[in-house]
Amino acid sequence: MKRLAVIGPGKVGRTLAKLFHQHQVYEIGALVSVNPETAQAAADFIGAGAQGGTLETADIVLIAVPDPVLETVIAELAAKAIKPGAILAHTSGALGPDLFDVLAGQNVRTACVHPVKAFSDPARSVATFDGTVTTLQGEASACAELATAFSAIGGRTLELSLDTDRTLYHAAIVFMANHLPTLVQAGLKTFAQAGISREAGFAIAGPILRDTLEAVLVNGPAAALTGPVARGDALTVARHLEKLGHADTDLAALYAALARATADVSAEKGEASVDGLLAIRELTNPG
Repeated sequence: MKRLAVIGPGKVGRTLAKLFHQHQVYEIGALVSVNPETAQAAADFIGAGAQGGTLETADIVLIAVPDPVLETVIAELAAKAIKPGAILAHTSGALGPDLFDVLAGQNVRTACVHPVKAFSDPARSVATFDGTVTTLQGEASACAELATAFSAIGGRTLELSLDTDRTLYHAAIVFMANHLPTLVQAGLKTFAQAGISREAGFAIAGPILRDTLEAVLVNGPAAALTGPVARGDALTVARHLEKLGHADTDLAALYAALARATADVSAEKGEASVDGLLAIRELTNPG
């Protein structure tokens, strides 16, 4: 069985290592962290691996450190003994395979491996990993081997071309995944302004959030769109903005920006009147 080392065994690193260990895909070796307590906690969670250790025996080195230090960590690997033919893979969504240019000429294979999943809770992430899409970008042989490994833990893989813009790729995911909790929080705050408790707000929001997301995934954003903007109902939008402006100016600004963007989607759907959408754009014009 090939051996996996993890540099940065935080939420992402320990989740993936646990899955590889559970499914007997890789033997877990070194767990490398600037904080020994983090490495030990990871070993306890995974049920395998050792704090510190050497990278020389690792067939796969998974680099799961935060983006601001990723370039430095990879540069430091150029001075370390790495097993010939080993795969070095980083898990950043925003940064690309060019970070491995510093290792050019060394007998290693490199790739970006980005599981498109929220890793806020490693235990939950392990339990819900099935079906997660992991994108791969880099050397063909490294991507092929990693695709096999991620398929073995229940994931789905998608290889990105080398000319994919990683920054825009990552921004797209941030739009859809990272901003959704913020929108829900904005809705809960608005419920509170209306006198509705947080518990009741979740009870109201749960079914419609699930229904809307399912409709978007099945039919696309434009077809799934409903509500006052989709109807071109400028009067209702104006009333919302007036009340929100008195209750919370930040919520009013967020609502206006989203309504303006939604007007463009509504135009694509083609059911709202042109005059109604024009009125909404004028209402929400930041100028």
